[in-house]
Amino acid sequence: MESIAPDVWQVPGPSIRIPGGGKLPTCSTVIRLADRSLLVYSPVEIDDAAVAAIAAVGDVAHLIVPSLLHHLFAEAAARRWPKAMVHATPGVRHKQPGLRIDRELPHGDWGAGVEAELVGGTPKLNEVVLFHRPSGTLVCADLFFHVTRPENLRTRFVLALVGTGGGRLAQSREWSFLRKDRAAARASVDRILGWPIARVAVCHGSATEIDAAGLAPRMSRLYGKPVRLGEPGPV
Repeated sequence: MESIAPDVWQVPGPSIRIPGGGKLPTCSTVIRLADRSLLVYSPVEIDDAAVAAIAAVGDVAHLIVPSLLHHLFAEAAARRWPKAMVHATPGVRHKQPGLRIDRELPHGDWGAGVEAELVGGTPKLNEVVLFHRPSGTLVCADLFFHVTRPENLRTRFVLALVGTGGGRLAQSREWSFLRKDRAAARASVDRILGWPIARVAVCHGSATEIDAAGLAPRMSRLYGKPVRLGEPGPV
């Protein structure tokens, strides 16, 4: 478990296979809330050592299932932490009928220090991102990738194909194709960029320091045009 900001950690899991023979790194983000309990965003497959590391910093009270692509290990996490409240994005009930879901995102009861945004206009993903205001950390699932060390040549090729290669923080071209409501998507982007972001924690790759101004140009695939802070375009 790696500390990336005060009260924020990343917990790595095993890589997952993707079409084309590539492998993507995975990780969960753990946030310690104001009441000292823990929130786990996008639970991944973890071992006993990782569980012990998490327990050393607090008790898990909230599990976040943030998108329709990030739900595979949610049931195992709910069994591991049976007292934790399970928050899931709309549509997860159909994909994981055996999962106990206590609250549907983006609403939550984790205190004033954490805010949530359901990325609008992309119903096949329904990704919910979180913002940890005390540390300025934006936590996302697939909104951005930051794979600095691809595991093999096939991974490098797939990342380049979808526009997330080169070891940089980037948004996949798939967001352009999956966006069904441009106005809703742009409204979400504007709200996200309105947060005082200092870094981004991703599920595929490493966290990186970046502010909202640096992040804005990287949101153009979802937004549908170049993004500049303070210059919202017509919808």
